[in-house]
Amino acid sequence: MFFSKIIVKWLEWIIEIGIGLTLIASFFAGWNQGSGFFGSLIAAIIATVVAGIFCALVFGAFIVLMEIRSSVQRIESSRNVDP
Repeated sequence: MFFSKIIVKWLEWIIEIGIGLTLIASFFAGWNQGSGFFGSLIAAIIATVVAGIFCALVFGAFIVLMEIRSSVQRIESSRNVDP
């Protein structure tokens, strides 16, 4: 129970770090696939865009769920305050 609460609290940071590392790794992977400077640059840009779309599809649902969770917590905290 202790570790699950820590993961829930840190989930936003874990997802942000995962997205950043995915985009950086895809840039370097694309850079290694191209030939020459401009070929490598174009391959790196294409790989980063594809990885960004992948991250939006995979991590987007989790980000939406975290936003819903924070909205519900704000609503609950505003309802629990007695005037």
